[in-house]
Amino acid sequence: MIYVFGCSMTNWYWPTWADWLQVYTNQPMINLAFKGYCHSHPYWQLMENRNKITKDDQVHIMWTHPFRQTFWYDQEWVEKYQCHNFFPQTDGKLWFTEDTPFLGMYRVHPDHDISFTHGIISGFETIHNTQLLLDTIGCDYTMAFVQNPWIDARPTYKPSFTTKWDKIDYVSDLEIEKSAQTMSLRPVTQLLKNIKWNKFIDQPNSISNIEQYPGMWEYYVSKKEYILYKHDYDQHPCSLAHHDYAVEKVLGMNPKNGKHRDLAKQISYDAISLPIPEFTQNDYVADTNDSILNSKLKEMLSRTENF
Repeated sequence: MIYVFGCSMTNWYWPTWADWLQVYTNQPMINLAFKGYCHSHPYWQLMENRNKITKDDQVHIMWTHPFRQTFWYDQEWVEKYQCHNFFPQTDGKLWFTEDTPFLGMYRVHPDHDISFTHGIISGFETIHNTQLLLDTIGCDYTMAFVQNPWIDARPTYKPSFTTKWDKIDYVSDLEIEKSAQTMSLRPVTQLLKNIKWNKFIDQPNSISNIEQYPGMWEYYVSKKEYILYKHDYDQHPCSLAHHDYAVEKVLGMNPKNGKHRDLAKQISYDAISLPIPEFTQNDYVADTNDSILNSKLKEMLSRTENF
């Protein structure tokens, strides 16, 4: 069994690298990614499924931005700070909530936004802890980044919510300076050394060079061919970029030799004007392994013998 974890870069309305991985490997897959998921989701989902995943399974994780942080909340805290309106109007249901309202995990409250340094450190801490957990299982696993994790992709919340990740294509001089300061902290130096970088796609040659941490986003913007299939208004990489990423980076083959590349081009073309549904209240606290893949595009994928 293949298990995949991540955010919308792993489970979206058109086929992602995970879908193409399933097509090419012809193995059963459980996709536990979902749009809007945060950096710590893979760790807690692995913890929740610890007794289901065996040493014979494969795990693939695409880490989202480390600044997409979560906290554990309870009703007492929410009532103390009178911030009910921050949470989705779902009767107190958060991630992992069962019976007790507001007892669960959700995004960091914007009035308590994290620092650049905390985002970086806690992000790599989660990666390290996840590797330790996977090592206890003994299964094979690979990891990758959605985008270079040293990029300051913190969104703005006021006067309105605005993303930044989709407007940044390179590491700035300021980020290089701030990252060097963060790396100089002795526990962080040791933390980075203890991470198993050989488990990463595009592992850095030098962990001190933050320009050597490319992710799916950098792969996408590196080729004009992918940009030509850009969606009318949505910023997620086209399915062709996901196809080539899966074939080249995950499977280690020449993507142009992929026998389904023409299909990936056709799907990307058909998805250029695909309607993207608005987030619903339940989407913000979704706990699902259901695919949100567009039914028409899913039917196109099903024509391959391996899907």
